[in-house]
Amino acid sequence: MAHRAFPEVTKQPYRVQILVPIPVELDAGELVARLLRWRGDIAVRAAAAQGIALSIPTADLPLDVDIYPATLDAFAGALHEALVWSPAWPECRGQLMSCQASIVVALAPSRPVNSAALLLSFLMVLDTVLLWLDDEVRAHAVLHWIPAQQVLALDRYWMLRTELGPCGPAVNVRIANATGRPGELLADTIGLAELGLPDLQTVFTDRDPADVTLQLFLQARRLFVGDRLDCAWIEEVSLSPPERDALTLQLD
Repeated sequence: MAHRAFPEVTKQPYRVQILVPIPVELDAGELVARLLRWRGDIAVRAAAAQGIALSIPTADLPLDVDIYPATLDAFAGALHEALVWSPAWPECRGQLMSCQASIVVALAPSRPVNSAALLLSFLMVLDTVLLWLDDEVRAHAVLHWIPAQQVLALDRYWMLRTELGPCGPAVNVRIANATGRPGELLADTIGLAELGLPDLQTVFTDRDPADVTLQLFLQARRLFVGDRLDCAWIEEVSLSPPERDALTLQLD
């Protein structure tokens, strides 16, 4: 089946919450200086300890970025949901339990833009904030990746970036008995729709869930970079909430 392009992300804020062990006051001057070394044409709309607002130019309208401190429970409902679906949650349980505050990085396009351009810009801002943190604070930080419904220790974040590319930490795979039929499992990605791409899903029995998870991650990477999916698929609405466009894969 021919691959269909889904190149644009909708106008929704894209947020990641950096959970930290102690409250951190933003050094607006230093953070802005670091970001300007990356892109000298960034427009600074506001810069203070209470928050930083930037606009990153594009070929069209700019991407608006906000960096601000937030209480630990600012996204409590989303965090609870993320803990349900985070495969790495036990690995960072101790770190997460010790967190007392957070910093939010949010990016919002003025209109739909290319998904890769949005994510790459977001990652540059996120990485700048992470590397600005004190070494001890960063060592105990945990990422609450809201669009992907997952929490990540930083070592896992860097590992996913290395092994799967930019979309690695931005996509999560969930597995559940969502069809109601005994022995049948649904695996789906969460996070691609937030980038303007269809999420992926597959229904299976008698397969290793770890293998299915890996296959979905690899197919998600192909979709993100614009390659053809190397399996048959059909377009339909997601079989598991939230409702979104999805491609149902027929894995070999």
